[in-house]
Amino acid sequence: MTKGLFVLAHGSKAKEADETLMEIMEMIKEREMKEFSLIGFGSLQFSKPTFEEGIEDLIQRGAKEIVIVPMFLFKGNHIQMDIPEELEALQKKHSDVTFVIGKHIGADRRIAEIIEERGKEAIGCTL
Repeated sequence: MTKGLFVLAHGSKAKEADETLMEIMEMIKEREMKEFSLIGFGSLQFSKPTFEEGIEDLIQRGAKEIVIVPMFLFKGNHIQMDIPEELEALQKKHSDVTFVIGKHIGADRRIAEIIEERGKEAIGCTL
């Protein structure tokens, strides 16, 4: 079964946010992940491709199982309501595709390390 990894971002009106997402997607594509033969992305709001457009792209490229990883820090309304509602509609439209939703980013020790690093950079500490 062809598996796709789908990164779901929030989206933004700011061009810089889309550029950052594209950088992250390139980093993901550079990783050697044997579990996923396809990689895709979309945004919940403002940015293109949308959640639905990104999923449709993966399906057109042959994905039969899609693992969606929400790139969200908090378990807010998007995680609890909006994403499940959109996913339900996608599942009805594509009953032959298996959708799995991964955990949102949440509290992760690696984020604390990044914050520490950025703080040290800001005050001129060498790493």
